[in-house]
Amino acid sequence: MRSKVRAGFLILAVAAAVVFPAITADAAEVTFSTAFEGGSIGRIEKLGETTFRVHVLGQQDERGRNRAATWYCFRMDHVQGRDLTITLTDFVGEYNDVPGSCPMNEKIRPAMSEDGQTWSHAEDMAWDNEKKEATLRLKPQRDSVWLATQAMYPHSRFVSLVEELKQSPHARGEVIGKSVQGRDLVLITVTDYSKPDADKKTLWLQARQHAWDGGTSYVAEGALRFALSDRPEARALREGNVCIFTPMVAVDGCALGLPRFNVHGYDPNRHWDEVNLRDKRYLELMPEVWYFKKAILNHVARGGRIDLMLNLHNTETGEYVATQADDEKSLAKMNLMYDRLLAATSFDPSPPQKLRTSERASGNTNWLYQEARIPVMLMEQRIGFSTKLNRWPTVSDRLEFGPALLMAMAAGANAGGK
Repeated sequence: MRSKVRAGFLILAVAAAVVFPAITADAAEVTFSTAFEGGSIGRIEKLGETTFRVHVLGQQDERGRNRAATWYCFRMDHVQGRDLTITLTDFVGEYNDVPGSCPMNEKIRPAMSEDGQTWSHAEDMAWDNEKKEATLRLKPQRDSVWLATQAMYPHSRFVSLVEELKQSPHARGEVIGKSVQGRDLVLITVTDYSKPDADKKTLWLQARQHAWDGGTSYVAEGALRFALSDRPEARALREGNVCIFTPMVAVDGCALGLPRFNVHGYDPNRHWDEVNLRDKRYLELMPEVWYFKKAILNHVARGGRIDLMLNLHNTETGEYVATQADDEKSLAKMNLMYDRLLAATSFDPSPPQKLRTSERASGNTNWLYQEARIPVMLMEQRIGFSTKLNRWPTVSDRLEFGPALLMAMAAGANAGGK
């Protein structure tokens, strides 16, 4: 099975380094490219000079199941002033071994950019619910246009952010391990190092366990930049708290344009219950889970506290916070955080608007509560239309949410005193 997964990965890697001509090599023709970080695309059908059907590539898990079609990202060149019609198709996949899932609907708008840096949402889109296809019409003002599930946050941006953070006296970065392909797995600690940690609460914020969850990277970056800033509330945060960030778990997927699974096909937000740190097989197959789980459990084993932990994710149209915690103290902290977010931020939970608790323990990161009684939550933020914002969430919304989230976590963690 592993050889099949590896073979599938090689195909993806080649696809990410190829420029796809729409018809000929003539520079006047519209061309498609994924020859950049995070690029992903499947088959392209040319229906006319400026009309195309683009298939989402998708990715299967280590068993050849659960095809995830949550990420596409491609660039079209030679498009300035042209009336383009692009139909996105092949969204239907499988989720939790149940076929038929479709990570696209009429409430979602693809992200678009004409410079690969500044992102907005496609305005003219028609959704065919029977065919499960989205048809976009656009007229770019520049010669290139990027289209993606949501705004890209490439691995290189994270690497640059880590280098920038090294200049701050309030941040300590460490490489805790390597991904399957040898990329650094990074942990960042922010606090006031002139004050002892014994009197501080500890907040742990984790993001980008799935590579397609680009919005979570913007939230984490916003939180990190705030925590290191000179704002009075940021200084108070550092004085009273240790803030630990593991901002990018799926580093290989972010670089390669994989939607959900690592290069062996394993989900970085699953298997936390079964990963045994004494078993080398798990280190080889899913080092992303192994190293981050080791860092968390070692922190606790050394006497470190974790007062609140949150894993950030994106979903299509749902938004919620969920936990496996069932003790009153943990739930009180989580509900205080939840209520603060609901009252004062863009947090727009799906009905019923309350913290979701699970009686059935699953193997995602929330399993850490079962294993080590860590008060950990999962947060899903939608990429679809937000009724609270009355629009589709932007990069600025995610960056601005980061500081508010961190302050809400601190309020919850510090509820009830020492």
